Amino acid sequence: MEKITTASKSQLRLRFIACIYPIAYMLVWPLIYGILPAYSNYYIFGGIYFTLATSMMAWAMYLHRDIKWSVPAYALVGVALFDYIDYWMLHNIFAFIFFLSSTYLMRTDKRFDWLGDISVTWYVLLVIPGGVFWFEAIQAVLISWFHWSYVRRLWRVRTGKE
Repeated sequence: MEKITTASKSQLRLRFIACIYPIAYMLVWPLIYGILPAYSNYYIFGGIYFTLATSMMAWAMYLHRDIKWSVPAYALVGVALFDYIDYWMLHNIFAFIFFLSSTYLMRTDKRFDWLGDISVTWYVLLVIPGGVFWFEAIQAVLISWFHWSYVRRLWRVRTGKE
């Protein structure tokens, strides 16, 4: 029986770019402005550009077309819209929802739950001084890796290798 996927090559390429974008996002801000206590601190330098870049990351997550991932995507939009200076409480609530729901979804996945296990182990960084920056960076890489694993699997199904 032939396996098929409804995703076209161009859709898979766009989803692959959507997986790479968060990693580029996590690298560019510290390379330009240095390492700060948390990624939200880059709002001071970037302002509207930081909001736009974070919103694009939420859009990239929404591209994966899995309704389960809409909660983290919308939470990330909340993180982008409510900066940590004027709306620190809302910003932090949305950030917690984003990270916890992403970890939960990875952890309860049937194929790549081991990425959720790795994600859980890095929560210890939240109690270490200066660990929030590294926690956010590692989580972004793990979430991207998770989505990239699915894109790779869909690509293999599309080409008939799986």
